[in-house]
Amino acid sequence: MPSSKKKKSKQKKAANVATATTGVSVNDLEFDSEAAVEQLNNARAAVGLNRVDPRPKKADRLPDYPACDGCGSEYCGTMECTACGSAFYCGRSCQVNHWKNGGHKADCSTLKERSQSIAKSTVEKLMDESSPPLIRVQVLHDDPLDGSGPYKFAVDYGLHDAIYNAIKVDQEGVVENHTNDNPLYRCCLTQWLMQSLFRGERISRQVHHGNNSFGKVDGGRIQGYIHSHPDDGLQVWWKASLESAMVFLHPKISATPDESFRCHQMARDIWAMWTYTFASKRASECILLTHDKAACLERASWMIKQMKPYLSKLQSAREGVDKGEVIQAYFNQVPAMIAAQCRELANVTSLDPVKLLKLRGLHKKMYENIAKPHGEDMIRRKRAADTERSKEILRKAGVFVVE
Repeated sequence: MPSSKKKKSKQKKAANVATATTGVSVNDLEFDSEAAVEQLNNARAAVGLNRVDPRPKKADRLPDYPACDGCGSEYCGTMECTACGSAFYCGRSCQVNHWKNGGHKADCSTLKERSQSIAKSTVEKLMDESSPPLIRVQVLHDDPLDGSGPYKFAVDYGLHDAIYNAIKVDQEGVVENHTNDNPLYRCCLTQWLMQSLFRGERISRQVHHGNNSFGKVDGGRIQGYIHSHPDDGLQVWWKASLESAMVFLHPKISATPDESFRCHQMARDIWAMWTYTFASKRASECILLTHDKAACLERASWMIKQMKPYLSKLQSAREGVDKGEVIQAYFNQVPAMIAAQCRELANVTSLDPVKLLKLRGLHKKMYENIAKPHGEDMIRRKRAADTERSKEILRKAGVFVVE
């Protein structure tokens, strides 16, 4: 058997032959050059190489950088502290300010070691399947992975596998866990992970607003997770979210006011996060496979069809269980946002949530006059509408608004 070094050398030579034959290299591939892609792949097959997939056009790619540890701006941490390799900045001014006023001068010498220790401990606790769900996620209570450095090391230690395995617990047994007599099992891992690890504005909200509330997701972190499990990472996450949204409808839960309120809030948190997710260009591009029109339509259709039986349960639920019909509203708004992002990012115009969800009568009007305009407005403005903005949206849609 040839050594790996020799094997790589032979592969490189073969790739050069394929490039010379076609005049196209792997780095040149773009999604709008299908003929060139096929030509190159035929040439690669002739010299014993695997097919390659085209890459998104460079103009459409979002930067693959963490958030700035100085100001918190996302996707712009292009400057890495060379001393610790655990802090990232958008520019020299943020780096200097964080060194002088943000505590990095005191932290730098030990930050890498501490970041690695925090990352390893966090991943180990998340991966501990012998512990009840609530114990597993308690490690996230103080947001140990908010910084770009700890998160980077956590990914190296297997964070994406930990996220996948934790979410799968909800997919397979979130209802059983919430009806367990042991309160340590009455916890939704998906809710915790989405609101802590995938939360956007982790630093910028504290810097500019003095609190850690948020209204965005970190598209880069979502992209990293999905790319780490390309076969079913999204599918597991989506199904876990759907299952988690139904817990408050369970007879045992709905009969107990406190548990019903808690589980309804859980569903609300998860699906609010999905609206933030589809307001993010980067997250939407990754989730909806917008680089490929056919794949985008297939993925989006699958996601919306999966929602249909769950939406039917919400529509037929006893009045007052879904307080204010909030979860049902999210189950209308999210498909509207999916369709809007498919049109915007992949020019997919044939996706029709009304047909996929089989909406009729009042439910159809609610989708068209309330969910759709709110979802599209959220994508445009990158944030959810407040009360006054919501009234304005409804008036434009011809809906009577009580002042």
